[in-house]
This record gives sequence, C-alpha cells and structure tokens, in this order.
Amino acid sequence: MYSNRLKNLQKSLSNPILIKKKESLFYLTGRPLALQGDDFLLVTKNNIVAFGGGLEKITWVKKVDRLKNIAQYLKGCKELYIGYDFTYGEGEYLKSKFQISNFKCKILPARSKADEMRQVKELGEIRLVKKSMQIVEKVFILVKREIVKPGMTEIKLAHFIKNAGLRLGAESVSFPPIVASGVNAAIPHHVPDNKELKAGETIILDFGFKYKNYCSDFTRTVFIKKANRKMEEAYNQVERAYSESIRYIDRGMSQGGGKTHIVTGDRVYKKSVEILAEKKLDQFFIHSLGHGTGLEIHELPNLSPNSKDLLENGMVFSIEPGVYMPKKGGVRIEDLVYLENNKVNKFIQVPTEIKYNIL
Repeated sequence: MYSNRLKNLQKSLSNPILIKKKESLFYLTGRPLALQGDDFLLVTKNNIVAFGGGLEKITWVKKVDRLKNIAQYLKGCKELYIGYDFTYGEGEYLKSKFQISNFKCKILPARSKADEMRQVKELGEIRLVKKSMQIVEKVFILVKREIVKPGMTEIKLAHFIKNAGLRLGAESVSFPPIVASGVNAAIPHHVPDNKELKAGETIILDFGFKYKNYCSDFTRTVFIKKANRKMEEAYNQVERAYSESIRYIDRGMSQGGGKTHIVTGDRVYKKSVEILAEKKLDQFFIHSLGHGTGLEIHELPNLSPNSKDLLENGMVFSIEPGVYMPKKGGVRIEDLVYLENNKVNKFIQVPTEIKYNIL
C-alpha cells in the first residue's frame, strides 16, 4: 500500500518535492506519527531519499542520509518544491546547503502533491473515518442526556465529551471540544468557560475524535426546553443552507460524471451564501463552508470563497454553514460526508432539523 502511494506520487511530479509534514510521512511510509521527529522525505521522479531519524527503518526507502547532503540528490534539478508547513529557517538552511555545494536550485513553497493525493481517500481510510464518526454519534446521544442536568456549565460538558469519546474507543480528540452557549455562541472558536447552560439559548457543540489516526468532526446546535423565535428562524435557514449545499453537489456530480469544474469548492460555498442571504444572514457567515478531513482535521479540499478545488469521488469533507450574531448567539450545523458514485453520503444519520435538537 505505502510503496504504491510513493510510486503514484513519483508519477505525478514535475519537480522534486521535500516532505516534512508528519501526516504525509505516515501516509507515504506508514511510520507511526508518535515516533516521528525531524524527518524529511525527498521524492523525485527516480529517487526517494529519507533524512532524519526513523525513516531508515522503512524497507522501501533505499537511501538514507542527513539533510545537509540534500544537494547531491538534486543534480540537474532547477526547482525544489517544499510545503507551506516549512519554516522560514528551514528554507534558509536548505539555501545555505545549496550555496555551499555551488548548486543553483530554486526553493519554491507550494501546495504539496502529497497533500493533494491524500484528499482522495482509499476505501480503508473511509472506513476509519466512519468508525471515528460512529464514536461521535454515540457521544452525542450521551451528551443530550447530560446537558439538561442542573448546573451544567460549558467547561463541564466539554470535559464530559472528551472523556466519553475516550471511553468509547477514541485514541484522542481531533481538537479540544467546543461548547459555546448564549452570547458565547457568536464566537466560532469559543473556548468553553464556567458559563452555565440556560434554557432558550443556542448551544453550539463542536467535537471530534481520532480513531487509528483518522479524525472526525461534528457540530450540532441544540436548545434546552425551547428556542426563541429569532434564533429558531436563524437555525432553520442554516439547516436549509446545509441541505441545499448537499443537493447542489449531488446535482453537479450527476451531471458531470464525477469530474466536472461545475462542482468546485467556491461554487458550493456560494450556494450556501445564497440561501443564507434570503434571510439576510449571509453577513453573519464568517468562515468557509467546509474542509477536507482525514489524518488532519483540516486538509484538502476546501469549500471556501476562492477555492477551485474540484470535488471528486473518494473525498471526505465537512458541510458546516453557520451564522454568528454578536450579543445574540450563533448557529452551526456540521457533518462529515464522503463522495461515492457521484453522490454525497453521510457517515452517520444524526437529524439536523430543529425539532430533534430541542432537548
């Protein structure tokens, strides 16, 4: 599996790339994430060279060296691509080694070909994301019982979410759970505090877990006992934006046979904005519609205003419209979905309609 991924990467290259992102190194070599240190992998059309500790144990990596000797493996190459995750210092270090070797090679930061490969998931990867999402589903059932207990606070519920996921088989959280209620729900990445959860307020629950290195991501907005009219109206429009975005993708995929420039990230984003604008809520939509998820919680493709990422079968990504109204609250609905047979499929079936989310 890993050797085939490396071969496919080599075939896609026009110029050599140097990879350091630990998730991409795991994807290409299988070396456990926890064991990785300052590892680098140089991939050219005809060569694969490992630099750093640990990758020398990967049997299909035939050459191992120290990064300071990289120039000798790039003879005849005019450009070397590095990912956006490289630091300025690392770029300067590479330049210095080229200068010592009197070697003229441009170092170009760019979107990594390895990241692009990872956005189309293999069947085994989709199964692992599904397992992770099934843990989310079980935790949400428990949360709905816990949230209505007297004196429940944001921070208490966040701790409950994390611990419940670990008990149910997750190896860790994808990100620290978000519990944002009332005016705090107007902050997309609010850090839970000691605010008590109150009836009638919007309560945004955003959490995910890792299962065998693969992430899940999930958001529901719930209400205790009742929802006020203003927030109920906002909720219903966000739910429409969520549903219409999925329908838009399905229509475009079926028309284009799974590969068409009709279904790009920016077009799906704009569809969600159109729906929110019907109720003048688009001004409160302040993040992208979605992102890829797999070994990282945020990876390709992007469903954002300027994204030309083409949606293809095998991709896993979120659909998460949201509105955030200062001093009033917020609403977000999110599911991870995957594309198969030119159709959007959900990993879990958790209702999005408001009647199921008033507890």
